Amino acid sequence: MSRSSLVSHDRELFIKSQLIACHKALNKTEAPLKQKHVRALIVGTHKERSANVFWNTVSRIQLEKNPVLTWKFCHLLHKLIRDGHRKVPEDSHRFISRLVQLGNFWQHLRTSGYGMSNTTYCKMLASRLEFHKRHSSIPGSLNLTESQLNALTSDVNETFELGIEMLDQMDELLNLKTVVTNTMESLRWSSLVPQGQCLLAPLILVILDTSKLYDFLVKVIFKLHATCPPDMLAGHRERFYSLFRKTKKFYEEASNLQYFKYLVSIPTLPANAPNFLQASDLDSYQSPHAYLHGEGSSEGGDTPPDSNSMFDESIIDLSMPDPVQVAPVQQIPVRDPKDDIVDSLRADLDHIRQSHERLIQEARARIEQYENRLLQMKQESDLYKQTAEEHRMEAERLRNASLLTQQSSQATEELERKIQEKEQKFQKMKAFYDNVREEHINTLKEIGELRKKVENLEREAMNKNEELRLLAQRVEEAERERSLTHERAQTSANSIDDLQSQLVLSQIDIENLNRTLDELKTEHSNELKALEDRHATHLLSVTQSLFASVCEAALQVLDQCAEDLQNATSITYPLHLAISPLQAELEILEGLHTLVKDSRATENLCKTSIVFCHDVAESVVNCAAAAYTASIQHFEPINEQCRVVCMTATSLYKALHDGRWSNADSNEIPNLRHSMEKLLDLMKSLPTTSGDVDADTMGRQFEDEMKRMDEAIQNAVAMIEALQKKARENSSGVRLEVNDKILDSCNALMNAVRILVARSRDVQEEIVAQGKGTASPSEFYKRNHQWTEGLLSAARAVGVAATVLINSADGVVTGKGKYEHLIVSAQEIAASVAQLYVSSRVKADRDSKKMAELGVASKSVNTCTASVVATVKSGQQTLSDERILDFTHLSLHEAKKEEMESQVRTLELEAELTRERNRLAALRKHHYHLASIVANEQNQNGN
Repeated sequence: MSRSSLVSHDRELFIKSQLIACHKALNKTEAPLKQKHVRALIVGTHKERSANVFWNTVSRIQLEKNPVLTWKFCHLLHKLIRDGHRKVPEDSHRFISRLVQLGNFWQHLRTSGYGMSNTTYCKMLASRLEFHKRHSSIPGSLNLTESQLNALTSDVNETFELGIEMLDQMDELLNLKTVVTNTMESLRWSSLVPQGQCLLAPLILVILDTSKLYDFLVKVIFKLHATCPPDMLAGHRERFYSLFRKTKKFYEEASNLQYFKYLVSIPTLPANAPNFLQASDLDSYQSPHAYLHGEGSSEGGDTPPDSNSMFDESIIDLSMPDPVQVAPVQQIPVRDPKDDIVDSLRADLDHIRQSHERLIQEARARIEQYENRLLQMKQESDLYKQTAEEHRMEAERLRNASLLTQQSSQATEELERKIQEKEQKFQKMKAFYDNVREEHINTLKEIGELRKKVENLEREAMNKNEELRLLAQRVEEAERERSLTHERAQTSANSIDDLQSQLVLSQIDIENLNRTLDELKTEHSNELKALEDRHATHLLSVTQSLFASVCEAALQVLDQCAEDLQNATSITYPLHLAISPLQAELEILEGLHTLVKDSRATENLCKTSIVFCHDVAESVVNCAAAAYTASIQHFEPINEQCRVVCMTATSLYKALHDGRWSNADSNEIPNLRHSMEKLLDLMKSLPTTSGDVDADTMGRQFEDEMKRMDEAIQNAVAMIEALQKKARENSSGVRLEVNDKILDSCNALMNAVRILVARSRDVQEEIVAQGKGTASPSEFYKRNHQWTEGLLSAARAVGVAATVLINSADGVVTGKGKYEHLIVSAQEIAASVAQLYVSSRVKADRDSKKMAELGVASKSVNTCTASVVATVKSGQQTLSDERILDFTHLSLHEAKKEEMESQVRTLELEAELTRERNRLAALRKHHYHLASIVANEQNQNGN
């Protein structure tokens, strides 16, 4: 037998063993992976130097058949990423879309406890492969030496991004732990049974990964704090402290499980997280070590990084010496003024020397960074060379195999195709190597240029040192001259005249220096003033740009308001709520007029302009809606006046946007004020629906309606409890679960409504107590009959909506009603409660604590309403999926028939939906028309 046939036979045996190990590892039995099969696959990746055989095998397995099969596949892939060949993450990156698709499949098909766990695990693995793709120098086992970590964190920006990505990886791992723990608790599995061990087995890898990532994060964040300000890293610290608490809790919980104690060594984190604002904490930091029993510690202790050197900058004294007083003839001056000048020059020279030393140090550090980058590029180049050599050898082997198998044309073509692919890969690797080589050459050129700069700096430093030496010689000569002068002064009193003359010359020099200093100060103050003027000009331009943007936004709001006026007839709005904002907007317009007179775009003008624009747009639409609600006959004049107000406001903002401040001051603002006052007069002249109201009847009717509303809510809560008991007796399985969730959400909604009604009653009592004065509550209700009628209408709506909600819930539970009726009933309750809240807010004090409590209760009702709608839709979808998506019993012909019937039903429902929407629009229009007629009749009867 030839050597090539032996190699081919060994290859077939190897692939067959990998197939057998993969199929035995991935089975539907709820038990952890067998280590011998996993070990065989890991050894196979090292022998093959890739993960292609593994992925080719997995691609033939339908992982969607069983959730346990998907869970074991994720665990096996996680093991291969950690312990397999270094090219496993790179080869697996091509299959990220498969992982995402698999996770989405189990997210939508929650048929077992593994559904959410599989989704989370697939998401974590996809994120992990993306992380290794971006950082190819980090191995899948996350084992890095101190030098490798320093090479990764040589650049501050890359270190910053690396810290964020490591925090994201910690989040993904701890999220997987949380989902697994919740699944264990919901299924009530123990770690001593095979099912629980199958679910808990991947957490061993989570412990190993989190211990490594925690260690890297501590060192990376300490390194960032050494180079960046603490405020910039506040987000890093907050995320790390949150992850520290979660990781510590995870390790403590895992150490209490007997399953983990025999398999992995769980590290212990300190009681408090490291203080990154204190660099000394890194010296006392100890890396956590997590390892599988039987493997020992994976790494040795880490050494703390070297501390950064700091350059102390000396402070130069620029103050001039005091004028020297003329001493008596018998006394000798103790210190010559030249000594002060010499000291000042020495200080300047020391400062220049330190600056040059600092520049040299920075240049050297830059060179070291480039050398480290060059070393890293060399390593990558060697890696690419090795990969290219492997591809070349593979291509050579394929060529030899093709020569031996020329008899089979089909096999020959396949081999030639593989050879061409390998050659293309080789050419790509060669091109990439050429690019790396060019980058290497460019880096060497940059290093040469930096070295030349360093040499120039050293040459300049030598020149400065030479100048310093000459200055020192001059200083020594000056000191010798001073000593000789001092000796001559001691030997002869006649030399005092010469000393005095020299003193006068020194004073002249001092005056000249003072004059020069004054000129410098004057020049500095002028420059500072010019900078302040430029800053003020820039600030003014920025403010003008901001104001122009505000005007553009205001014009867009007013355009939208003009469009909304066309739909004002479809909105019902109370008249008394539309009048009061107009009066407030007139006051805001006065303030805006005062700001416009200043002829400058200021921050207050921007704020007032945008607030006034929004208020005007809202009030115009509300006034039109209130006019249509109160009287259709008076609607057209008010609607036309609303359009005039909108157009006048648009003209004002266009003038402000174009910079025509004088035109806005003299024409536009008075026109807008006149239009708004006219609109206010028209609104006040609208007929009201109130006539002579009996105080006793109004008060008694209000109290009776509030009692009926309370009784309706209490009856609704009691009926919900009865429906829940009845549903538990008559339903089971998924239907029972859906009914329980719907009734629980309805019960929560009614409790929230009951709390809101109680808070509303407190607010109403407070309003009556503050507003009635010496009058009785009945007289207060009569005096504020419109407000009272609004409360009565809201109370009636709440009671009716509660009854409708119970009837709809009863129909849904018994299967006789529709889910849409329940959704509409819940939304109707929210609308009625909103009306009650708005009616109470009209007369309430702005700073009232009871009103704040009512606002909280209103938000709670809205939240519960949203929960009811979401629960009903979810239950409807669950039951619909359970009923509709079961097609296993259909044959080919029946499936086609069902598909055609479904399409016909879809078209019918779409047509029916269109007709029903048209019918709803017509009903609303007719309802508004009847409401206006009834209001007019009540107004005429009252008058």
